[in-house]
Amino acid sequence: MVLSDSDDEKWIYREHTAAKHEVYQKYLTPWTYKLSSWNDKLRVIDCFAGRGSYVRAEDCSGAQLEEISAPTELPGSPQIILDRLTKHSDKFEEAEAIFIEANEENYDELDENISETAGIADNISVNPIQGEFQDKVLDLVTTDGSDCPTLFFIDPFGFKSLDYDVVTEIGSTDQFEILITFMSRDINRFLENEDHRDALETTFGTPDFIDEVGDLDPENWEPLVEYYTDRIEGTGPEMTFEYLITEPETRQTVYYLVFGTNHPNGLKTMRDVMNICGTGNFGYAPKIPEHDRKQSGLSAFTTGLAATKEFLVNTFSQYRIEFRNMVEMCYKMRKYEDDVESDYRKAIQELESEGQVEVIRRASKTGGTGVGKGDLIDFRDDDDLEDIG
Repeated sequence: MVLSDSDDEKWIYREHTAAKHEVYQKYLTPWTYKLSSWNDKLRVIDCFAGRGSYVRAEDCSGAQLEEISAPTELPGSPQIILDRLTKHSDKFEEAEAIFIEANEENYDELDENISETAGIADNISVNPIQGEFQDKVLDLVTTDGSDCPTLFFIDPFGFKSLDYDVVTEIGSTDQFEILITFMSRDINRFLENEDHRDALETTFGTPDFIDEVGDLDPENWEPLVEYYTDRIEGTGPEMTFEYLITEPETRQTVYYLVFGTNHPNGLKTMRDVMNICGTGNFGYAPKIPEHDRKQSGLSAFTTGLAATKEFLVNTFSQYRIEFRNMVEMCYKMRKYEDDVESDYRKAIQELESEGQVEVIRRASKTGGTGVGKGDLIDFRDDDDLEDIG
């Protein structure tokens, strides 16, 4: 029997929910800070906002709020959004928080929870909306690139509401970013079920999904999420990144968080966040300590400082490039490596000491061996070769 979205069984706070909320909280802070530095208005849309509360927690604690006071001990994603926006409300002139919920009972409870939430900054407007995500969201934004920076949390129960056309339309807009709960377990279960064919066709945006997705390993569903990200990158966001969430006591995948952005710095920021969340290696997988995206075929490089240095020399041997641009390119080309900006900085410092690169210190003109974001890294042997950036 299929449970209603308002059934209490769907509103138990579990470890995988806490893992998802950790990513939300840790990304909202740098997102708010960075986007507000060049735009006076921000917007966050929670496309499946739910109740704004949970009935009880199992083997975990709820999200901790710093700035606002919610009328529940187990707040949901709407309060997380309001808390993070309030935390940085001095950085922007205005922010809009939109909460869409289709289920009438959930919406009524959400509306009440939000109305009883205290401490929300005065320059944040709150707009709860009842209705289906795919019917409402395009009326709320301008998808020609002229709208304000907007972050979409797309977190449905199941996958039937995950409309490919809507996801790719908002995902293709330069100032928009999306974070999708991609229900791998459910999709894998019903992939060849005729009763769910229409819903899956809507999710993938093609009737040929079964033939195109390829073979699935029962213990490795990465081909499924890879297929989905390839599909949405075709007409939606230019770059995607995935975060694995498993059951806490088994190796079974529950879902992936799929992030989509059109800016390399967005990819860099989310990648850094996901690398420090959960159990590491871009996932929450307590029973898979060896979980490593490098082994999945999604990355062609090895880890370790020696491998990082080798990659840099081989990739940029004919170029002089600003350090920040080099890091952004590395994040895109080596998405699933463990390296972060500080690792690339250390690699450049060692390459400089070995005489393999020249560092032109524009950002740190006082000297020393530090490497600033604006410093030029010259990998070339011939000064007449091409520059990047």
